[in-house]
Amino acid sequence: MEIARTIVILSHPIAAIYIIWLFFGQRNWRKEANNLRGEERLSGVRNHEKSGDRITIASILVVALAFISNAARGVMDNGDMTAFIVPGHFHGWSGVIGIFLMIYLWRLGRMTKKARESGEKFSRIKTSHGKLSDLMAVLVAIHAFLGFLYLLTIIN
Repeated sequence: MEIARTIVILSHPIAAIYIIWLFFGQRNWRKEANNLRGEERLSGVRNHEKSGDRITIASILVVALAFISNAARGVMDNGDMTAFIVPGHFHGWSGVIGIFLMIYLWRLGRMTKKARESGEKFSRIKTSHGKLSDLMAVLVAIHAFLGFLYLLTIIN
């Protein structure tokens, strides 16, 4: 039972590390975009947009995995799947808030794309998208650190 419990507990952090890696890779676009022109830039924009879609979906799945693993841990530790569903710590609540921010970040990206394709001005939306990405990077780092500390308290 101890191995199963460990696997359940580690499933969310391992998946989250991968998503964090993808997220920070996605943020490199801002540096790379300055060096691209013409068709190469258009291709890069399309890849950035597709990657943003995938990261958003994967982020939702990682948060869902957190709830599923907490339910499984509740059954294993307390015989009650609801025992750990409601976050009782800042890490859990920041994850819930973070997914809403991630969806908003994605929406800003979609709004930028729509404005660009329709010929409207989009620099303000694009700037907001970039600034929210900067804020999210800080919040993701804090969230991951708090998750590591929380992980140390539940693995025994």
